[in-house]
Amino acid sequence: ATLKSWRLLRKLRCSTTRITKLVQAVLTLHLTSSE
Repeated sequence: ATLKSWRLLRKLRCSTTRITKLVQAVLTLHLTSSE
């Protein structure tokens, strides 16, 4: 059970980092375009 949760956490962590990177890129683009 612990192994499964660890795998899920790792997967979630990977996806969250990807999402945050995407959001950051979008935000920077939005800021530069609004200026």
